[in-house]
Amino acid sequence: ISMNADILAEQVGVSAATVVRLAKLLSPDGFPGVKIQLSAETKVDDSLYTEVDPKDPLDVVKQKMEFRIGHTIEQTNLTLNDDEVCKAAQLIDQADNVYAYGLGASSIVAADLQQKFIRVGKPVVQTMDTHLIATGIAKPESVLVLISNTGETVESQKLADVAHEHQIPVITITHSQKSSLAKKSDIVLVHDDSEENEQLRTAATTSLMAQLYVVDLLYYSYLTMNFDENAAKIKESSRVIRKHFK
Repeated sequence: ISMNADILAEQVGVSAATVVRLAKLLSPDGFPGVKIQLSAETKVDDSLYTEVDPKDPLDVVKQKMEFRIGHTIEQTNLTLNDDEVCKAAQLIDQADNVYAYGLGASSIVAADLQQKFIRVGKPVVQTMDTHLIATGIAKPESVLVLISNTGETVESQKLADVAHEHQIPVITITHSQKSSLAKKSDIVLVHDDSEENEQLRTAATTSLMAQLYVVDLLYYSYLTMNFDENAAKIKESSRVIRKHFK
């Protein structure tokens, strides 16, 4: 019950993908569903699968978050296509200007993408002003990065339409490959959202962690493309901060 798919796969001598496929045969909810069934038989507290309970002490909340975030990262590793991450990094490398947009909690992810790439000298415009982004992506040699958990955000879809009107590639970070936004994107980076509570969604929790994790992977993929040059830029940015602000 405490194992993730990777550990279980290693123990029995198969791939993690095999474990996940088997779990989907055993339960409509996949690997998390199998764990719930096991917990019912072994009397393990399956309250770890719920997001909020007013009776929970803080140590239980910590256990829940550890479990949920760990599972989200594990599943994102399985759903995220490595080739797509590399292609997205190449598009960003080739672009003169990068525009990032996310609404609500996804705007935090867009801001994180901006602060990471600016440190290595890649200009990124991040704003919730859709009109500003729409006018910006009319320029050639640009790329648009859209972040939307559901992939159904109206504003993001409109920006994707504007981008395609000007032959600007669109990279989307979402949990739904079949979403309206994914269908309008050139590259889709799919993250997991299976642990987000649909009955009482207090805020974006695991979905936010998954999106930030995808941005981290995209950033590291970009760094390794020209590692020495990018490493020098990171060192220089750190030197400037130390000299003038510490």
